[in-house]
Amino acid sequence: MTKHDTWVKLKPGSPYEPILDLFANGMIPMRDPFPMERTVNKNGEEVALWIIDVERLSSIQFQSLAQIIAINCKADAVAVALEAELKGGFSVSHEWVASMQCWVEGFARSKELADFFETAPQSGTVEGARAFVEFCNTQYDRWIDGNQEPPPINSIEDIDPRLRTPELERIFEMVPIETAIANGGFSVFDVITGRAFTAALNIIDPENSYSLVEYDEFDNDEFEDDEIYE
Repeated sequence: MTKHDTWVKLKPGSPYEPILDLFANGMIPMRDPFPMERTVNKNGEEVALWIIDVERLSSIQFQSLAQIIAINCKADAVAVALEAELKGGFSVSHEWVASMQCWVEGFARSKELADFFETAPQSGTVEGARAFVEFCNTQYDRWIDGNQEPPPINSIEDIDPRLRTPELERIFEMVPIETAIANGGFSVFDVITGRAFTAALNIIDPENSYSLVEYDEFDNDEFEDDEIYE
């Protein structure tokens, strides 16, 4: 089975809020980078479901999820836990998901979803529903039950343009700097004072020269006290 790498943050007020402190930064591991399952609520409305990846849960996280779901559904916690083990995870309604983070598998599968929506029959039709079921079946065969290997991501160019965001581009801009700092053998003092960052810039951008401005290089006479302190 492929190592899943999707995480989501839930909206305030979700049923899972009492146990979110058990998850680093409130991020919950998900099996898929989109809500792949469907169910019908008590009003007869279709609900899209995310599936929590139980393989990446600690025992306390697993038990707490079973208990909180049991409380909200007025069910037995043991029965909830057994059902999660049989179905491969706990379900979370799409309405509670605020944001998502993922890496190579998540980006590869998100691209496949984007490709599907560009060619699939119209949503809400019998043909559209059948096509989505077939798409999900291939996801099971290749990514959930199978061992599909996603292509590596070395730069922003390896990510489908439809999935790029300004935040993601900024992250990739920082990767060479962080790598240079990590491999540069800098001290904590170098990092705090900015010397490590400056040295990293000179490594990744040799066409320009970067240096720190020393405090005594400033002409203190240019500043009056009342310009600095009010």
